[in-house]
Amino acid sequence: MSLNNYLKKGRNLSDSRTAICVDVGKSGEDLFKELTGAIKSELADDKQHIDFYWGEKKVDVKGLKKMHHSGFILLEFINVWGGNGWCSKNSKAEFIAFQFPDKFYVFKKSDLRERALELCEEFDQDKVIRKNWIPYDEAKYKWVGRYNAQDVFTYLKISDVDDLIYDLLPYTIKE
Repeated sequence: MSLNNYLKKGRNLSDSRTAICVDVGKSGEDLFKELTGAIKSELADDKQHIDFYWGEKKVDVKGLKKMHHSGFILLEFINVWGGNGWCSKNSKAEFIAFQFPDKFYVFKKSDLRERALELCEEFDQDKVIRKNWIPYDEAKYKWVGRYNAQDVFTYLKISDVDDLIYDLLPYTIKE
């Protein structure tokens, strides 16, 4: 399934919102590739949450989102269809690169996963907060998901994981 189909059908987004999401992801991936020389994965790998091969590293890249401007990251454990989220132990990604306004923060996925499990309450599917929008501070360290979807994710502050940073990739945008 293409990213457009996923966003329109899986997430039930409008055409304009779909275009914005695709642009955020693509521009983040393009910049990551430019900074690292990483090799873009094939579609089959992309479906397993591998966007790039950066040397021997399998990396999932997260583009610059509104939450990143506020110092938050989202960690997806279960996707909208109930399958492996990109931070699940069964995701094939080994590293996650989050684009922030002036740098990419690169983490080992396993470290992020462990930290979230330490900080969040014990997982109980019946206690997942189902809202289509929730303020980041209210969702921090909680298991949340969207109405009419099976996804489960949580929010952490970047400061919660700054001791886990594997690499920093600073950049400046040329005007």
